[in-house]
Amino acid sequence: SEFDTLAELRADIEGRLREQLEAEIDNAFRANAVDTLVQASGVSPAGPLVESRTRELLTGFVRSLERRGITAETYLQVTGRTAEQLTQAMAAEAAQSVARELALEAAAERLQIEVSDKEVENLVREQAEDADEDADELIQELWQTGRHEDLREDLRLRAALDRIAAEVKPIPVQLAEAREAIWTPDKEKPEGETKLWTPGSQPSGTKETA
Repeated sequence: SEFDTLAELRADIEGRLREQLEAEIDNAFRANAVDTLVQASGVSPAGPLVESRTRELLTGFVRSLERRGITAETYLQVTGRTAEQLTQAMAAEAAQSVARELALEAAAERLQIEVSDKEVENLVREQAEDADEDADELIQELWQTGRHEDLREDLRLRAALDRIAAEVKPIPVQLAEAREAIWTPDKEKPEGETKLWTPGSQPSGTKETA
């Protein structure tokens, strides 16, 4: 064993759990931040884009079941759900996913976020190293097929989310509930309160030009 004492093992487990919990909290915070942006932006996607994303989610879900040796029919029987209910749930998830992307795209455009070829290459090299693949060959393949632009857009939206999350100050749930009870839209916001940037507002430190 790499641990000499039970205390060392316990400390290692606690450290791993703490890191996992912190990561989950950060992910939830970022998701809430972008969902607040979606709500403030009034984005409400529908039509072919959501339908296409719904099909992608359903296909991915069925494949994940099959990898575990479970058929879609078995899943529906065990969960007591109908195929229609599953499709509706996936459609709602698809709409949320598309709305987030549209809001982040608007934010990235407003914030004038650009991603260089070098940044895309660095990401590919990191992923290639993790997968033990040849980075140069992978980069060449991605550029030849044009798929590097998908990675560029992913990095661009991620950067937009980083900027948005940085503008939002997390507060305890109790304080948030208290503010919700006290403050109304026609009242002045508390002094120094961190504002959430929306596509209709000015980014911090910028001025509108004529």
